[in-house]
Amino acid sequence: MWEKVSSRHNTIDTSVFKPTPSDFRERYGIGDRFMILGVASPWTERKGFVDFVRLAGELDFAKYAIVLVGLSEKQIKLLPPNIIGLQRTDSLRVLAEIYTAADIYVTPSIEETFGMTVAESNACGTFAVVVEGTACMEAVQPQMFAALPQGVPFIESFLKLLPSLEERCGGISTR
Repeated sequence: MWEKVSSRHNTIDTSVFKPTPSDFRERYGIGDRFMILGVASPWTERKGFVDFVRLAGELDFAKYAIVLVGLSEKQIKLLPPNIIGLQRTDSLRVLAEIYTAADIYVTPSIEETFGMTVAESNACGTFAVVVEGTACMEAVQPQMFAALPQGVPFIESFLKLLPSLEERCGGISTR
C-alpha cells in the first residue's frame, strides 16, 4: 500500500516577521551603535560562535554592538563584555523585534541547508550578510544582502566589507 506524500515548503509568517518597533536598543544599552546580530540554536563553532567572539575583539565597542541570540547560559558567561548574549526565545514577536532593531544580520556558517533566520531577518527589513555559495543566498531578497567570499577567513572578509555595509545600512543606526 502506498502512503500519501506531501511537500511542506519552508515559509515565513509575514504577519509576525515584519518590521516590528521595540525598545530593544534602549533596554540593552545599544543606543546609536551599529548593531550586528547573529541568531542560532544551538550556537556552535560551525555556526560561527568563535567567529563572533573574534570579531568582538576587532571592533570598537563605542561604535559597534554585537548581539547573539540562542546562547546557552554557559556560553553567555564566557562571552567578552562587548557581546550582548541572549538565550533562545520562544516568542516569535520578540525575535521579530530583535531582527528589526539590528542594522545587519550576519551568518558566517557555510553549512546551512536553508537559512530560515536569514529569511526572517530580511522579512523584518534587516540587511543580511551571508557566505557566498551557501543555501543562505537563496533565502535572502535581492538587494537585501551581501555575500562574503567562501574560503576567506570570516574576520578578514567581514572587516573589509564593514565600511560599505555601514554606508548601505545607514551608518550609525537611525532605528
